[in-house]
Amino acid sequence: MKAPPAHHTDLAHGGRPDAVRTSSPIVAAHRRTSPYQHVAGLGRHHNKIAPLIGLERELLLGMTRDAQLLSARQAALLRWALALGRMVLIQTPEGHDVDVSGPLEPFREWLTDNLQRAIQPEAHAIDGAALRSMCPAVAARVQAARDLLLTHFVQDFGAAHLDAELMHKELVLVLGGGGGSGFVHLATFGLVEELGLTPRLIVGSSMGSLLGLFRAMRIDYDHEATLLAVPRSFDLTSVLSTFTGNTRFGFPGLFHMQLLRAASNILTHLFGSPRVPRFSELPIRFEAVSTGVRTGFAGSEIQRQVLQSAQPSMSPFALRRRMQLFIDIARQLAANPQLLRQIVFGYEEGTWDFATVEAVGFSCSVPGLLHYDVFHDDPHTVSTLEAIAERHQLWRLTDGGVVNNVPSRVAWESVMRGSIGSRNAFILAGDAFAPTGSNFLFTPIQQITRPAVLANRRFSDFHKTFKSTPNPINLTPGYAKLQRVVAKAIDEYAPDRDYLKLAMSSLPPFGEWSR
Repeated sequence: MKAPPAHHTDLAHGGRPDAVRTSSPIVAAHRRTSPYQHVAGLGRHHNKIAPLIGLERELLLGMTRDAQLLSARQAALLRWALALGRMVLIQTPEGHDVDVSGPLEPFREWLTDNLQRAIQPEAHAIDGAALRSMCPAVAARVQAARDLLLTHFVQDFGAAHLDAELMHKELVLVLGGGGGSGFVHLATFGLVEELGLTPRLIVGSSMGSLLGLFRAMRIDYDHEATLLAVPRSFDLTSVLSTFTGNTRFGFPGLFHMQLLRAASNILTHLFGSPRVPRFSELPIRFEAVSTGVRTGFAGSEIQRQVLQSAQPSMSPFALRRRMQLFIDIARQLAANPQLLRQIVFGYEEGTWDFATVEAVGFSCSVPGLLHYDVFHDDPHTVSTLEAIAERHQLWRLTDGGVVNNVPSRVAWESVMRGSIGSRNAFILAGDAFAPTGSNFLFTPIQQITRPAVLANRRFSDFHKTFKSTPNPINLTPGYAKLQRVVAKAIDEYAPDRDYLKLAMSSLPPFGEWSR
C-alpha cells in the first residue's frame, strides 16, 4: 500500500508531518527518508524485535505468577531494558522522526541473547536465579545505550524526552470480526475503562470496525449506555432490503445493508446526534480494514449466483442454501489471494476525511450475504472510492475479515508510521471468531480466516481468543442477553487482568534500580 500523506501523522492529537532526521555519523546510513514508511521495511524491523516482544510478555507473565521472582528494582531495570531494545524511531519535541535503530542494534542483540538464556517463552519457563544474576550487566548496558543515544542525538532530544517515551506505553486495541460474536469486544472496553486506560488507536475488521467506531467517538466510555444503545429488535425491512443486482463499489450479497440508518439511531442514543463523523474528526484514532477484490475475479458469475439465491423464502432449506453460497464464495476468494487487496480506511490515501460509517459498511459487508454500497452522489465519497478502485485495480470492496479478521499487523504498522506519535505501544487484540467447538455452522468460514489470524498474532503484545461467544447471526441480543455475553467475556479476562495491569503500568524514573 502507498504511504499516507504527510498530514496523516496524528493530526487528531496535535501531531505533525513525519520527517526523519539524523545527527550522528554512526547512523549516517539511516537517511532522511524513513525506511519504515514501507511495509517491507516494517516487516524486517519487526523480525528483529519480535524475540524481545516474546521475552517481555513471558517476563511479565512470570512476575504475575511469582511475586518473588524479581525485586522491584530488578523488575524496573529489565522492563526499561526491554523498552529500550524495542525502540526504532522516536518523535522529537518538534515533531520529527529520528531513526535510532542503528545505534541500538548491538544492545538489542546482546539483550536478546542473554535474556534467552533465562527466559524460554515456548516452555513458559524462567530461570529466576540466572535472571537476577545478569541484572548488574544489564544495568551497565542500558546506561551505555542510553548515553550513546543522548550523545549522538543531542540536537534532537534530551534525557527527559527519551525517558518519557520509554516510561509510558500507549494502548492500541485490535477488534476482530465475527458478526454477533463481536459483542464480546464490549467486555474489552469495560475492562480497559476499569483499569483507567484510554486507547490511543483502535483498528477494527468487520464487526470489530463497527464497535471500534462507536468506542472511538469519545474519550470517556459509558459501559451501561453502550449496552442500552444496542437495538432491541431487528426489523429486516428497516435495516435490510433485497439485493436487486445493482452494485457500484460493493461486493454482491443477498441483502443490501442500510447501515447509515441503524448507525444514526445508535449514535443518537449514545451522543444525542445522528451525525456520523469523518476519520479526521474522531478523538481516538480509528482505522477500518476492508477487502478489495481486484479485477479479474469472476464477478458476473458471482452476481448471477447471488440473484438466483435471492428468494423471499426464509425456510430452513433456503437459509442453508444461502449459507452454502456464502461459504462457496469465501472459499473462492481465499483460493485467489493474488486478487485480494487489503484496504485500510483511515490510512489509505484520501480516506483521512472519509465518512467513517461508509468505511465500516464495506468492512462489515459479507460476500454473498450482506451487500453494502454507496448510491448517493456525495462528490468526496464517490471520488475517494473511485480513486481507491483505480489505484488498486479493484472490482469491488467487501468484508475486512476475508483478508484480515484480526488485523494486529495493521495496528503495529500504523504505530510505527507515527499515527499516535509514540512508538511505545501495547497492542491488545481480541479474536471473537476462533473455532471453539460451538457455532458449527460457521466452522468452514472460521477455518478459512484462521491462517491470517495466526500470522497476525506475533504483531500483538496480547492476543485474546474468546472461548464463549454469542451466535454470529444474532446481531440484536437485547440488553439482558448482552449483559450475560459481556459478563462471560469479562470472566475470561480474569486470568489476564494482573498481567494487563502490569504491562500497562508506567516505569519508574530512569536509574531507580541503581539507587
